[in-house]
Amino acid sequence: MPSKPVLIVVDLQRYYIDPESNFRRYPESRDPAAFQYIEQRCRDIVVPNVKKLLAHFRDHDWPVVFLRLCGQNPDRSDLHHSFRQSNEVAEAAGYPGIYPLADEPMADVVPDAAPLKGELVLDKVTFSGFTSSDIEDVLIRLDASELVFCGLATSQCVDTTARDAADRGYPVIHVEDAQADYSEMSHQTSLYASQGVCGGCVYSTEEVIEVDNPADLVY
Repeated sequence: MPSKPVLIVVDLQRYYIDPESNFRRYPESRDPAAFQYIEQRCRDIVVPNVKKLLAHFRDHDWPVVFLRLCGQNPDRSDLHHSFRQSNEVAEAAGYPGIYPLADEPMADVVPDAAPLKGELVLDKVTFSGFTSSDIEDVLIRLDASELVFCGLATSQCVDTTARDAADRGYPVIHVEDAQADYSEMSHQTSLYASQGVCGGCVYSTEEVIEVDNPADLVY
């Protein structure tokens, strides 16, 4: 079986976008515009482009792997200490469970980019998928070549997972207009740093879907 590029959809979950999630409601209680940028970018740019990437990979029978950030323990004690601390602070302010549990609706991938039956969905409790999921074994089993990254948030879980992938020898392609962060500055800075530090290649959705194979984009 020949090696294949793999699309990695990072944390494109309801809790980021749904206005009813406590993950949004808590920061918006202090700053009503806290999620204005990322919500608009996800709605107008990221989700439509992720849908294009999903269609492209599915048409070519290339694998898609979804990562989700969510807890398993009801008290969120299994989460990375940064997430756990944020959850505790928000709960004390009256906004419990800002990070959803795996079986809660807010943990789901957003409906417009939802996985199809049989596509892989891996849960994690850390920034990097390599630290707390079996993505490494999955990629070996898939005989993955290049990894194409999209999702949320650019400077956090996307970047950390991509850097870990690069350390393991995978060529990394970031799809700039299929990722979002909490500001345009942090988004662009993260992508710039990826090019300089872990060899990540940065392209648009159209550039990715126009080539016969993402390997042609690796430099």
